[in-house]
Amino acid sequence: MKTRDIILKVAEEEFSKLGFNAVSMNNLVKKLDINKATIYYHFKDKKSLYNEVIKNAIERLNTNLRAVFDDKKDSNTLFRAYVNAIILTIKENPSIVPLALREFANYGANVDENFMPYINEEMNYLKMLVNKLDIKDEYKDMDIYSLYSFINGTIKTFYVIQMSTLPIGKENDLKNNSEKTLNYISEFVSNIILDAIVKK
Repeated sequence: MKTRDIILKVAEEEFSKLGFNAVSMNNLVKKLDINKATIYYHFKDKKSLYNEVIKNAIERLNTNLRAVFDDKKDSNTLFRAYVNAIILTIKENPSIVPLALREFANYGANVDENFMPYINEEMNYLKMLVNKLDIKDEYKDMDIYSLYSFINGTIKTFYVIQMSTLPIGKENDLKNNSEKTLNYISEFVSNIILDAIVKK
């Protein structure tokens, strides 16, 4: 693995655990066991490092979403594949959940406007999906960003609950098998959202 990729991997883990403000370049240097100049050789500052971490996470999701829309599928199957693409991204990159939750919580204050093309690509996939679904009347006028938050919030909340030690997340078999957990979440979330927004 290249030095730049190692820096990004450790930074992603730290940003997901602690948030942007709590991570310092000095702590990253200690974690990475490299000198500060090496980090600054690859990244101008903490903000540019964070932006690269977020960009990579969004690009991974968009790559998975792109694959969903390559095949012809009926609308409900397409929706399930869309949710599966999000779940696959979580499986490949578990740090994306706390990163995304932190950004949702602070209204994207740490995200640069240079991300708009990546975010717009993600939104375009959702728009394509919504146009294929027979949406219930009460959801037809829902803003695409609200629908995005509804879907992603449901997935991430359910993921956190299943992985928690709270009595509500009591399926020990799921806690010990991430593949089974993510498949369960994908199926469960797809069903509850389709039941909520699509006409029968």
